[in-house]
Amino acid sequence: MTAGSQESTGLWGERPSPRSETVDRVDVGPLTLWLRSVQNEIWVAHRVGAEEGDPLDEEPDDSEWSRWALADRPHRLRLRPVFPDRPLVVKPEHPFTLLRRADARLYARIPVWVSLEVVEEGRRRATVLTEIPTEPLSDTWWGDFLDGELAYWVPTKGRRVVTPDLFEPHLVMATLQLTNRSEDDLTVEKLALRVEHLSIYMKDGCLWAEEVKVHYHGEEEGSEIHMDDEPPAEAEGAVELSPARAQARSLRARTFARFRAWSGWGA
Repeated sequence: MTAGSQESTGLWGERPSPRSETVDRVDVGPLTLWLRSVQNEIWVAHRVGAEEGDPLDEEPDDSEWSRWALADRPHRLRLRPVFPDRPLVVKPEHPFTLLRRADARLYARIPVWVSLEVVEEGRRRATVLTEIPTEPLSDTWWGDFLDGELAYWVPTKGRRVVTPDLFEPHLVMATLQLTNRSEDDLTVEKLALRVEHLSIYMKDGCLWAEEVKVHYHGEEEGSEIHMDDEPPAEAEGAVELSPARAQARSLRARTFARFRAWSGWGA
C-alpha cells in the first residue's frame, strides 16, 4: 500500500468524518485528538498528556477547537504520520568513537507529527488541514553562528541495538548506517538527522523510516548522505504510509559538526 491508497492501517489511513454533532477521539501515544463535524465544518482539538482519570481527559471547551469550512461534497478524513519539518539533533545513548574506515549502525526513535487531511470525492490529492506534534520538541541550533541552521532537539537517545520494547505508536524508528571514510577517528556524541528527506513505513504495527547511509569524509568535507527508497532490512516488506517532504535522495551536509546550542535552547 502506498501513501495515496484509500485503505486504512488501523490508526493511520482514511476514516469517515464524525457523524454530525458527535465527537471522535483518537489517541496517538501521548497525543489526544478530538474530531467533530458541524454542518460543513471539521473541528479539531488536541492535548498532550491526556490519561484516564486526568482532567485533560475531559472534552475540550469551545475555545480549544480549530475549525475548517469544507466544500459541499462528500469527503473522508485521513491521518498520516509525518516527520517534523526541520533537521533533528540526536544524541547516542552512549557516545562512542568510530575508528577510521569503520562502520556502525545506529537506531533513533523520532516522535512523529500527525497530519490531518481531507480527501474529497473526485479529487486525486488530499488537503492538509493541520500537522500536530505528538511530543513537544525544543528549538536548538546546529552548527555555529556563521554556518548553522535551526533544528529540533530529540529527547530520545540513539541506540546501537533495536528491541521490540522500543516501539510505540507515536515513534518512528530511523536507521543510520555510519561509515568513517576520513583518515581520523570520529567521536560520535551528537548528530543531525535530516528527516525531511525520509519516508515513513509500517510493518506489524511498527513505524520505520528508510535507511540513511552517512559517509563521513572529514571536518571540512562534511558527510555524504544517501536515503534508500525502501524500508531497512529490519523492516523488509513494510508498506509506505508517508512520502518524504523533500525528494532529494542524496546530499552533502555536516552531520557530525560540532554542536553548539544558543542560550536557553536545546540541551
